[in-house]
Amino acid sequence: MHRWWVLLGLLLGQQGMGLAQGTLVPLTPQQVEHYPWADDGTLKELQQAIARSLAYYRQVNPSARFTYGSETYTPQQMQASLRLFAQVMRLPLAQRRRQLAQQFLVFESRNDQGAAFFTGYYQPLVSARMQPQGIWNTPVHGYPGPVTATRAEIRQGALAGQAPVLGYVDPIEHFFLQVQGSGLLVFPDGRRQWVGFAGHNQQPYRSIGQLLVSEGVFTPETVSMPAIKDYLRRHPHQQERILNHNPRYIFFAPRAQPPGGSLGQPLTPGRSLAMDLDLVPPGGIAFVETTYPVTSTTWRPLTRFMLVQDTGSGIRGHGRGDIFWGQGRTAELRAGLMKQPGRLWLLVAKKSALATSY
Repeated sequence: MHRWWVLLGLLLGQQGMGLAQGTLVPLTPQQVEHYPWADDGTLKELQQAIARSLAYYRQVNPSARFTYGSETYTPQQMQASLRLFAQVMRLPLAQRRRQLAQQFLVFESRNDQGAAFFTGYYQPLVSARMQPQGIWNTPVHGYPGPVTATRAEIRQGALAGQAPVLGYVDPIEHFFLQVQGSGLLVFPDGRRQWVGFAGHNQQPYRSIGQLLVSEGVFTPETVSMPAIKDYLRRHPHQQERILNHNPRYIFFAPRAQPPGGSLGQPLTPGRSLAMDLDLVPPGGIAFVETTYPVTSTTWRPLTRFMLVQDTGSGIRGHGRGDIFWGQGRTAELRAGLMKQPGRLWLLVAKKSALATSY
């Protein structure tokens, strides 16, 4: 999914995102067997995510290679690894730990602080109109071709008659639709239209979250997507100044279904993870340990296997994950509040375990 501004960049710019590569640390079989590997999600959702990675490996060029440490895997071997993993996940927990230790290579993906950092993203449901009406006065533009007009210039009508309009939405929701890169426009007559990333205006990104922190509105600890939205609604006279601080502008195209991840496959809420695909094999298995919000004030531990099925322009280095939460208000809450430390592992079947599997 083309998320040109991941949420952390929205909030803090490059601060805290880390430009270093981090490292991949192999675990011994003894370490693997002694870790719990308890999964707090449903097997059905995990199987769905596995099936989508399998579909990716069936379609990828057979000459592609996927590297974990010193081991390199073919698409066929990656499929066999996922099928073996699916079998292991049906076992009782104690047996699962033994089989993971015996049959899988496990690596911890660490950032420069020796841990991991997680944010979240989602696909917003946005109330829309076919014509400007009340607060629904901001056009969702289709791609007009190459353009360098700034956000402020576009908001003032620089693209009038040049870019198709897919609908009109609230200006704050429009900005955050651009943050996520895709979403669902919901019209009063019941019509629904998925829209996905189609291009941008070639302008640099500037963080409105960082602006509000620098102005003393928030601290790095209190800034979040819900907090920014609330501030903008309570200070309508400042909306234009704050939103125009970021000159980059995203264009959209209609989609027949929810836009998928960078693997070209649909994403599974709570099971699809975005990582740096320059360092991490796409489609592979990950295990996440962090916390996530249940309400705006209540948090719960998250321990879950996920599939690496997406990336983002701000997802850089090892120990960096962005969790896809799906659609709707709960997904928005989780994506908007997550900026959590944690730990992150990658798993792949040992070659010896695959000897008779493909």
